[in-house]
Amino acid sequence: MKRAHPRWSLGGRSRLPLVPKFIAVHRTGFTLLEMVMVLVIIAILAGLSMPAMQSAFTEQAVRKDAHQFALMVKTAMIQSAEQHRPYIIDVTDTTMALHPMGEAPADPDASSSTNDDDATAANSATEDVEVTSELDPPNQLLTPDLQKTDKWIAMPPTSWVFQPGDLCPVPRVRLKRGEAWLEMSFNALTGNVENETFDLP
Repeated sequence: MKRAHPRWSLGGRSRLPLVPKFIAVHRTGFTLLEMVMVLVIIAILAGLSMPAMQSAFTEQAVRKDAHQFALMVKTAMIQSAEQHRPYIIDVTDTTMALHPMGEAPADPDASSSTNDDDATAANSATEDVEVTSELDPPNQLLTPDLQKTDKWIAMPPTSWVFQPGDLCPVPRVRLKRGEAWLEMSFNALTGNVENETFDLP
């Protein structure tokens, strides 16, 4: 039995109820345009944060080698005074080596474990300390140019001798990585870093 549609009377004439032409549909997921917009926003944020990340990495790499060099200077001052024998720091523009006078520098691979503060501090004053370290490329060790003011040149092969009871022989040095650099000067009495200047363009 067919079901009769309700009818309404309008002006004496019967009409069927109005049926909407469009029915709302609940959709799930994202459209292609929305996904593209999200990817563009992510790319913009990544581009803005990239320089800051690179700067932080550069500063960390420079400070690591600078800390290692400063630790060698301090250790040479202490060991020479306690052992009453000269210590030497041999440097080039890419390597640093600490050893007692008259003994060859240690192998960099064999002394890699002494890069930590704890390992260096654990050495007794009566024991020889030998540390050889290579700078993290492209870090470079610079020295002031004696011919021109405010100019720095690559560190030539140099040996600094730490005599017992003498002043620290290390002058100002600069560690450079690209356009960034860290400059250090040392206290003549203690060998501690007295002034430190960091520049990151």
